[in-house]
This record gives sequence, C-alpha cells and structure tokens, in this order.
Amino acid sequence: MNKKIIIQLILFFFIVLFLSLFYFSYIFQKEAINVDVENKTIVSDIDKNSSNKIEDIEYAVNDSVGNKYIIKAKFGKILDDNGDLILMEKVEANIVFNNYEKIIIKSDSAIYNIANYDTNFEDNILIEYQEHEITCNKIDLLFKDHKINLYENINYKNLNTYLLADRMEIDLITKDSKIYMNNKNKKIEVTYKNNGNY
Repeated sequence: MNKKIIIQLILFFFIVLFLSLFYFSYIFQKEAINVDVENKTIVSDIDKNSSNKIEDIEYAVNDSVGNKYIIKAKFGKILDDNGDLILMEKVEANIVFNNYEKIIIKSDSAIYNIANYDTNFEDNILIEYQEHEITCNKIDLLFKDHKINLYENINYKNLNTYLLADRMEIDLITKDSKIYMNNKNKKIEVTYKNNGNY
C-alpha cells in the first residue's frame, strides 16, 4: 500500500473517533432529561456499594466579579437521572469574596449542579459570616444570580441580636439582605442582647 493512503486512512480513523467521542460526551448528555432541582428531595443515605460513589469531593469556580466558590464534601453520588447533579454528604462550602471576606456554609447534605454551580443545601445548616451566624432548614445558592435564598426556620444571631424568620434573601454582590415571613400577618421576632442576655 502507498504511504499516502495509509496516512489518509489513519487520519480518517482519528476524525471518526473524535466525532464519535464528541457526540457521546457532549450531544448525548445534552439530550438527557432535565430535573427540577428545587423540587428534588435530598436523600442523605448514599449507597456504600454504589459504583458512582465519590469520596472527598472538591469543586472550585470563580464568578464574573472575582469571587470564588469552593464546595467540599466527604461523600458524593452522581444522580442517575441527570449527570450534572451530585448528591453530597457532610458538605462545607466557602464563598470567598474578592476582598477576602468569607461566607461558610455547612450542611449534612446538598445537591450540587456541576453545569451551573447552583447548590441546594439541606439538614443541619449553619452559615457563618464574620460575627453573623444563621441556622435554617434549607438554602438555595444561585451562583450566576449571585444570591442565596434561605428558608424554613431561620435563626439569625450576631453579637447583640437574635432573630427568627421564615425567609431570607442575600445578594452576594451588595451583601444586602431581605428578611420576611411567609404569612404577612406574622411578624419577624427580634430580640436584642441586654447585659449579656437575649
């Protein structure tokens, strides 16, 4: 056989191989069924014999304004119904602002979306930011919107204030927050520290 024909056959083989890999890794995954993350129930038990179990996970990404988002988990599991979603256990997330201030979010479980970096935290949630400390039942971190939505049984505490509310929204750019109750007839409970006691 002529060397030129052999080279052309090898190039043709590599082109076919590359196109096949591209189709199966990119196009095939894009046709997967989308899952509504907000309605997904987080299951805290991870099958220890599962082949898609991951240990000691860490993801890091920078946003458009220079803030860094790092999420770590002791265990993780790729969800079968969507390759973009990872169920995590024993989670710690850090939002490091470009001025080096940091928000730390800890929870027992979370669903992390590797496509858009949104994260839904649940179970034993603790948020720490400077002298502020918040506990609640659920958090949705909306990465591209630069927002954190906290809801269900919010307990906020800082050096001299204790607050109970149903919902809280935090803008990660301005660091402004909105706090409110689901029922407009109910009031937010605020207690101020007096002589060391609330």
